[in-house]
Amino acid sequence: MALINKKLVTERETASYKLEHTTVELVRLYAEFIGSPQEHVVNESLLYLFRKDKEVTDWLKTNGKVIPAPRVESEKKATPPPSPIRQKA
Repeated sequence: MALINKKLVTERETASYKLEHTTVELVRLYAEFIGSPQEHVVNESLLYLFRKDKEVTDWLKTNGKVIPAPRVESEKKATPPPSPIRQKA
């Protein structure tokens, strides 16, 4: 079994937002905590918010807005290749 999971590479766009200093610092600290880039923390946080907010989902449907298809998990467990080493019975 692979020890490192494969990360799915997806198309990215650049967005620039001005945030409060404390928010930027918390993003930085959280990224350090989980060992991931700050961009990943912001992206996953927003996706979590959109998944959990049923009101916005209803609003999108009511207003005929296109709801993006659910994304594939960014990390998938690697399928282990058959072991070339035979184990003794």
